[in-house]
Amino acid sequence: MDAATEVMQALMTHEDAGLVMDFDGVLSPITDDPSASELLPGTGQILAELATKLSVVALLSGRPVEFLAAHACVPGVELHGSYGLERLGADGVEVVPEARQWMTAVEEATRALHRYLDDAEGIHVEDKSLAVAVHWRRAPDRDEAERRVTPLVREMVAAHGLRREPGKFVAELRMPLDQDKGTALRRIIDTNELRTVAYAGDDLGDLPAFATATAAGGYTLVVDGPGMAQGVSAVAGAHFDGPADFRAWLVHLNDALPRRSTR
Repeated sequence: MDAATEVMQALMTHEDAGLVMDFDGVLSPITDDPSASELLPGTGQILAELATKLSVVALLSGRPVEFLAAHACVPGVELHGSYGLERLGADGVEVVPEARQWMTAVEEATRALHRYLDDAEGIHVEDKSLAVAVHWRRAPDRDEAERRVTPLVREMVAAHGLRREPGKFVAELRMPLDQDKGTALRRIIDTNELRTVAYAGDDLGDLPAFATATAAGGYTLVVDGPGMAQGVSAVAGAHFDGPADFRAWLVHLNDALPRRSTR
């Protein structure tokens, strides 16, 4: 039995099973323009059906919850944004209390990065609510763009006490909290009393969630893609050849799972 089939069998076998996924690079292809990311056609319907068959279906993304709500608001699917620092609740966006003291620092760093980089060709500063990211995937010379971005990011780290996290042609400034996708996934598991969980990701920010899933006796789903970091490509588990291949696996999973009689 291959790894992808093993995960599918586990989700079918355990009554209290959950599927948690990143958005970009997993359910949506990586785009040069981050604001243009969209679910692959038909994926929303698949997720909605899976949410009636599994105990939990959730998105756990570095994107703000407001972005997820605009691009992937699917009935029954939980939305956790900013690496788990915020989630969409019944009364709106809920932010973990520890994050509030760092919101001013993020806002100031965001304004400064816009001031220095908004005129740079191919460099995009992305406002992420509780974080800020600088992308240079669209830069005509990515190496030169990275050389321009790096000292500015370093300056923001020193000036505002934020933490730099690397990604694929992106540098992200986050709050220096002991919170990441791993701790967020642990909360999802505990809150929903899951007996098994599978987590799907594609980038460095997903490594803590992969580790948490493995430590919980769960499963890792790695969606491969161009420019993937070596540390991610080496993760043990089921590997997929891009978001379209992963979507095909979701279709098979949905077809195989019976509908739950109650939620």
